[in-house]
Amino acid sequence: MLEIRSTVKLDDIEAVLKTVAHRHNANVTVVSHLGQPHHVEAGGGPREALVFTLYHPKLYASLLAADIRFAGFLPCRVAAWPEGDGVMLQALTPSGYCRVLGRADLESLAAPLDSVLQRILEDAAHPLTASARIRPGVETSRWGATEDQVNMQATVPQRIDYRGTKIEDEAGTGAHDSPGG
Repeated sequence: MLEIRSTVKLDDIEAVLKTVAHRHNANVTVVSHLGQPHHVEAGGGPREALVFTLYHPKLYASLLAADIRFAGFLPCRVAAWPEGDGVMLQALTPSGYCRVLGRADLESLAAPLDSVLQRILEDAAHPLTASARIRPGVETSRWGATEDQVNMQATVPQRIDYRGTKIEDEAGTGAHDSPGG
């Protein structure tokens, strides 16, 4: 189990982790928000956490080829929760997956993924400098939200069934319902 304490605030950890993962040829594909930001439980403090799903297909291929049961653990997940004035980052290592599956012989295949995951978490432990926030070859937008910042959950799709029916087709004839004057 990897545990690294980051000095980055919880509000900023998503951007930092996405940038750092991109540097290591990985992608953050899903961000899950767990808990309520100001909900206080009987345990004492606020309970809020983020779970990031890291996708690194090149390193996953060898593990999946060796034992398809790795599909139950991949892609890797990183949990982040506020602790003090920073964030605690935690992830189960791929070599830990080998031990759970009883395949200690595959730990050498998991070692490169362990190393990348460790480097990603170590790099995410520190705030990014202004120049590090800019990804090579990607121009930053001055127009507000970008694709990475848009949540497509609960949006109306362009087509609503397998036959290609549009939402507009279901809404009516396309003509005005009442003649006006």
